[in-house]
Amino acid sequence: MASRRLSSQNNVNISPFGVDRDEDDDDIENNNYYQQQRHRIILPMCCLDNLKFICALSLLAVALVAIIVAPSVLVNRNNTEGEVPWNPWAGGKETPLDMARFDRIKDRILEHRISHASVLEDPSSPQYKALAWLVRDDERHVDLPQIDDEGSKMMGNNVDDEIALFQRYALAVFWFQTTDAEFVEESLGMTVENPRDIAWNNADGWMTSKGLCLWYGVTCHPHQSYGVKYDGDFHVAMLNLTSNNIHGVLPGELFTAFLKMTVLDLHQNELAGTLGRELANMVELEDLFLNGNSFEGQLPDNIGALRSLQNLNVHDNQFDGPIPVSIGELENLRELGMFNNQFSGRIPLSIGNLKNLIALYLESNQLTGNIPPVISQLTALEDIRLRNNMLNGPIPTEIGELKELRTLYLDTNKLSGAIPTELGTLYKLDDLQMYDNELKGNLPLELAFLSGLTTLYLDANGLTGSLPEEYGEMHALEELIISSNEFTGELPATIRGMKSLKNFRGSDNQFQGKIPIDIGKLLKL
Repeated sequence: MASRRLSSQNNVNISPFGVDRDEDDDDIENNNYYQQQRHRIILPMCCLDNLKFICALSLLAVALVAIIVAPSVLVNRNNTEGEVPWNPWAGGKETPLDMARFDRIKDRILEHRISHASVLEDPSSPQYKALAWLVRDDERHVDLPQIDDEGSKMMGNNVDDEIALFQRYALAVFWFQTTDAEFVEESLGMTVENPRDIAWNNADGWMTSKGLCLWYGVTCHPHQSYGVKYDGDFHVAMLNLTSNNIHGVLPGELFTAFLKMTVLDLHQNELAGTLGRELANMVELEDLFLNGNSFEGQLPDNIGALRSLQNLNVHDNQFDGPIPVSIGELENLRELGMFNNQFSGRIPLSIGNLKNLIALYLESNQLTGNIPPVISQLTALEDIRLRNNMLNGPIPTEIGELKELRTLYLDTNKLSGAIPTELGTLYKLDDLQMYDNELKGNLPLELAFLSGLTTLYLDANGLTGSLPEEYGEMHALEELIISSNEFTGELPATIRGMKSLKNFRGSDNQFQGKIPIDIGKLLKL
C-alpha cells in the first residue's frame, strides 16, 4: 500500500488529484479514503498562495461595515450624562405612529391655540415632526392626563401635566426649526454645507428622556415636592440659550406654550424672521433679550400686553418701522434697548408713561421729529442715548427735570437752537455729548455747575462766543472737545483749574491770543 504524502511545498492537505496511488491497493480502503477526501474543498494551488490577500480583503470589508453602522450608536458629545439624544437618521425600521394618541394630543394643542391646524397636518413641518417625536420616539412617554368624565374640567396637577406636555412639544418644535438643515435653509435663505455649522454649541438633555427641567438652558419654577433643580416636566420659568449658535426663526409655539415664563434670553445667536403677535401671550415675561440677531420687520403693535416686562432688549437687529405706541403701556419697564436697528418715525408720546425707566437706548436708528418734552416725566432715568438719528428741533428744556441723569447722548442728529441752561441743574451728570448737530449760541455758564462731569463733547456745531472762565471750576472734567465751532476770544487762564483734563481739542475755531502759560500745569493733559 502506497503511503499518502504531504506536499513539500505547502503545509496543507492536498486533494486526491495530488496523491500517488498503487494499483494493487485494497478496493475497500480505497473507497473509504475517497469518501473522506471528496468532502474537502478543492482549491487550485495558485489560490493557496493568495490566502493572505484574501484575509486582508475580508478585514477591510468588516472595517467598512463598522464605519457605516457606527453613526447610529454614537452618543451626543454634548451630553455629559451619557444620554443619547433622539436621532431620526439613525436607521432601522421606523416604529408605527400611534395615530389615535397623535390626534388626541393634536386636538388639545389646537384647542389651546398653541399651533395652527395647517402645520400639524403637514408631515414636513417642524410641528408635525415634534408631535410625532413626542408620540412615538420620546422615551419620557408624556401624555395627556386621564379624565373620568369627558366633560370634566381638569384641576390641580392635571393642569400642570397638560401644560408640561405642551411645553415639551413646543421645545421640540423649536429644536426641529433650528437644527434641521432643510428648515434652516428655507427660513434663512442660506445653504447649509455641513450640518455641524448649525449645530447648537450646547444641547445637553434636549430630545432625550430627561425631564425638560434638566434640558440645557431651561429653568423651571420651583416644585413644591421636588424643589428647584429636578428631573421633571413643569412650568418653565427661564429659557436662556445665549450665544448657542442657534440658526433659523422663532416658531410661534415658543410664545404660546409658556404662559408662566419670566425670562427669555436668546441674544447673540443667528436668529432671523419677524416677531409675531403671539408674543403678547407671555404676560408674565419680565426680561426679553433678543439682541444680537438678525430679526426684521416691525415690533408687534400689541407688545404693550407684556405688562410685567422690566427689560426689553432688541438692539443690534434689523427691526424697522415705527416704535409701537403700545410700548407706553409697559409701566414696569426699567431698560429699553432698541439701538442699532432701522426704527423710523417719531418717538411716541406714550413713552412718557414709563415712569420706572432707568435706561433709554434709541441710538443708531432713523428716528425723526423733535425730542418729546414728555421725556421729562421719566424722572428715574439715568441714561438717555438718542445719538445717530435724524432728530431735529431744539433740545427740550424739560430735560432739566431728570435729576438722576448721568449720561446724555444727543450727538449726530439735526438738533438746533441753544444749549438749554437747565442742563446745568443735572448735578449727577457724568457724560454729556451733543456733537455733530446744528446748535447755535453761547456756551451756558450753568454747565460749570456740573462738578461731576467727566466728558463734554460739543464739537461740529455752530456755537459762538468764548469759553467761559467759570469752566475752570470743572475739576472732574477729563475730556473737553469743542473743535469745529465758531468760538472766539482767548482761552481763559482759569483752564488750569481742570486738573483732571486728559484730552482737550479746540481746533477749527477763531480763538485768539496766547495759550495760557498755566496750561502746562495740567499734568494729565
